[in-house]
This record gives sequence, structure tokens and C-alpha cells, in this order.
Amino acid sequence: MKKKHFPLLPIVIILATIVFAYAVVSHYSTDGYVKVDKLSIDGNNIIFGTGCRAIVAETSEERAYAIQLGLDKTINSRPLTHDTFAETLKSFNITLEAVKIKAYDGQFYYSDMILSNNKKVLTLDTMPSDAIAIAVRLDAPIYVNETLLNEIGEDIC
Repeated sequence: MKKKHFPLLPIVIILATIVFAYAVVSHYSTDGYVKVDKLSIDGNNIIFGTGCRAIVAETSEERAYAIQLGLDKTINSRPLTHDTFAETLKSFNITLEAVKIKAYDGQFYYSDMILSNNKKVLTLDTMPSDAIAIAVRLDAPIYVNETLLNEIGEDIC
């Protein structure tokens, strides 16, 4: 019986994205964003926001599970891709400065991961669920566009 090997393609794609990212800038701003201080998983929903206002966004079972493991600071029997990515960033002295959840088009949410190494800052377009899963592993702040939160957020108090 042949041994199954985990494909390295997801890790290669992530690393290639860092190397060939679409924007390298010297700074980033959180103007127009508020820091997320409420983050939880309820079934397949990611609940994130600040104070009494939060966005409830549906995701897949696997993505919700990945975020929950990160919130719990738990690695099951084998690390997930998010764990591997977080360890890779640490190994190369790259800091996840912030995640910015910036928009919703009625179907998809959009976010950026802000990475830095020395004096360079790299902005990567990332699925919010992946960005959140990595941010909770690295204790990085998560920000949400204030207008977006006010427009589609719900009262959770």
C-alpha cells in the first residue's frame, strides 16, 4: 500500500503570494477601522465586532473549526495550514501587524493581512476566515471597517 503524502501546494502558494504580493508599502493605516474585541464561533458563524455591535458571517465547518482551534490555542494531532503559515512567519521574522476586514459585496467579505519585516510592510488580499485563523494564532489585532460594521452589524448585547 502506498503511503499518502500531504501536498505542499497550499504552503507553496502562500509563500509565493508573500514573495509576489500585489502591494509593498512603507506603512499602513487603521483610519476608518475599529479594533475587534469580540470574536467567537457559533456553529458555522464567525461573530466579530466591538462593543455591542458585531457582524455574523457564515463560513464553512472547516474554517470555523480552524478559527476555534486558534482561539483555543490548540493544535490537534497534526497542524493545520494556518498553524504552518503562522510558524513560517515566525521563522522568517515576519510579523502579522493586523488583519483588516474591509468590505462585503453581498456575497463575499474581503480582508487584508498586513505583514512586516524590518522596514517593509506587505499587504495581502486574504479571505477573512483565513486571516482571522492566522491572526488568533499570532495574537495579532483584527480591525473591521467601521462603516461596514455599522451598516451590516447586529446588536449583540
